[in-house]
Amino acid sequence: MTEKEIREAVKNKENYSSIVTYFKTQKTLSEADLALLIDMIEEMSPEIYEHYRALQDMFREGIRKHLEASKEASGEQLAYAIKKGCALGTLLAEKYANRV
Repeated sequence: MTEKEIREAVKNKENYSSIVTYFKTQKTLSEADLALLIDMIEEMSPEIYEHYRALQDMFREGIRKHLEASKEASGEQLAYAIKKGCALGTLLAEKYANRV
């Protein structure tokens, strides 16, 4: 799936399982992937719990791995993803706000 296809699927509220599968098949999530992922989480309804939670877990794990590698958010997209993740409640602001 391309970024455009992913955004279109979320906008149309369809193919959530394909979106989850796409992100699961990525060996490592790039900063761009994390920014896209948090945008998708924002647009999704938490009522689709299984898929919503799976994406949140992947996002948290991706952020954790990036920060372990660099100790702080170095890229613009990573900083964006962390700030948005904190604002949405996907990340704990107390734990991540000082990393940006």
